[in-house]
Amino acid sequence: MMEWEYYHSLEKSGSVATDCGYSPCHLVAFKDGRPIALAPLYERNRAWVEFGDGGLLEFLTEFTGMPYCTGLLGAIPFTPVPGYQFLHDPTINRRDAYRILLSQIDFICKSKGFFTSRIYFVAVDDIEMHGMLRDNGYITLQNQYSYWFNRDYRTFDDYLQAFKSSRRTKIKREIRTVRELGINVEVISGEEVPDASFLNMHDLYLHTWKKHMGEGIRPFLNRSFFQSLAEVFRHRTMFSVARKTDEILGLAIFYHKERSIYGRYWGAYRDVPFLHFSTCYYSPIEWAIRHGVRMMDPGFGGEHKLIRGFETVPVYHYVKFHGEEESRIAMTVLRRLWGNVARKSGRS
Repeated sequence: MMEWEYYHSLEKSGSVATDCGYSPCHLVAFKDGRPIALAPLYERNRAWVEFGDGGLLEFLTEFTGMPYCTGLLGAIPFTPVPGYQFLHDPTINRRDAYRILLSQIDFICKSKGFFTSRIYFVAVDDIEMHGMLRDNGYITLQNQYSYWFNRDYRTFDDYLQAFKSSRRTKIKREIRTVRELGINVEVISGEEVPDASFLNMHDLYLHTWKKHMGEGIRPFLNRSFFQSLAEVFRHRTMFSVARKTDEILGLAIFYHKERSIYGRYWGAYRDVPFLHFSTCYYSPIEWAIRHGVRMMDPGFGGEHKLIRGFETVPVYHYVKFHGEEESRIAMTVLRRLWGNVARKSGRS
């Protein structure tokens, strides 16, 4: 999702726009007229649904009366997937590129009076970026995420053998229940599905949204976003399709790159026991094993993932406070807060 087409789809569709709190402020460094480094950024005056800080900035804003929510955000909007990076020309030293971008972020925040810059869901394997953010005054926030890893499985049965007998029996029963209802679940490349599948995915996304979020909150993504995926991001998409004869019962959309797949949205036209697990986990895992995929990101949240073979990994976010007084107040509050949390939990 760190590709132009994905950001383009978010912004062209209006899903990401100033009226929902995202003002594009993408930072590009040039040398001799050509771009050498890029940081996708947004100006933000709120911190809701950024997923990274767990409400920290909203708490600080409410507690102190100071607008810590106002600042620059480095993230893939509405996409809580570890993978955000600064991009750079391969002929440019990575540290030099990062140093230029971080320095300019400081300058923008100072000149515009922003209280914070925050970089969320930083790519796990970009060790250089993690180190430079810490060295440049960013505090580290950590939470947990789930991945499925292909432990050199040759077949789906190999995957099942990794479980204890009781859990293996339950998974087989869930898969069998769906099949006995005459439902077939198949993974299909986005380049092979009709355009209607992207629009169907939007309809099911809305259905799932209303089911879990209610009617009072506007959905993050709109119909135009899914249409744009069909136009410019089709090569990165795949669908897990649940059918009974010719009737589509449910869909899940994934993105894929190299040897990884990323589950994003799912929905069903009617409730069927275990259909979610078959469509979002078991069939994609079976497909991943057949195609040599090494990692599956199932999406944010959900303890039910862990009992189905997903593993917990740390994910990191970074926040920097700008302004001497603003930083002092924020750190004073946080030290007191974290100190209280540590004492209550018995930690030193």
